[in-house]
Amino acid sequence: MELTKEQAEAEAIRRWYQLPAHVRQTPEDAEAYAIRLDRELEFKTVTSRPRLIGAWLIRELFRARAAAADDEIDAFNEALSDDDRDDLVMPSESERAA
Repeated sequence: MELTKEQAEAEAIRRWYQLPAHVRQTPEDAEAYAIRLDRELEFKTVTSRPRLIGAWLIRELFRARAAAADDEIDAFNEALSDDDRDDLVMPSESERAA
């Protein structure tokens, strides 16, 4: 059954997240898996399917990394008590330039 491009993207990302975390760590992992998915997902595109699928997966990889980093920052900020926050002082412009 042929998928729309949007359906193919959603399916590629769904399958990507079904992989164990240790095999979806790098852009190279995404590109390798995209080659496999090219053989499994049928959809029309004017560009190279493996490259397009790889781009979807790489974008998703970096979105997940950004979300994880945001979660770490939020957890750190929540862990700070109000007293700790008062001790944090942003350096002045002249201090940053030094």
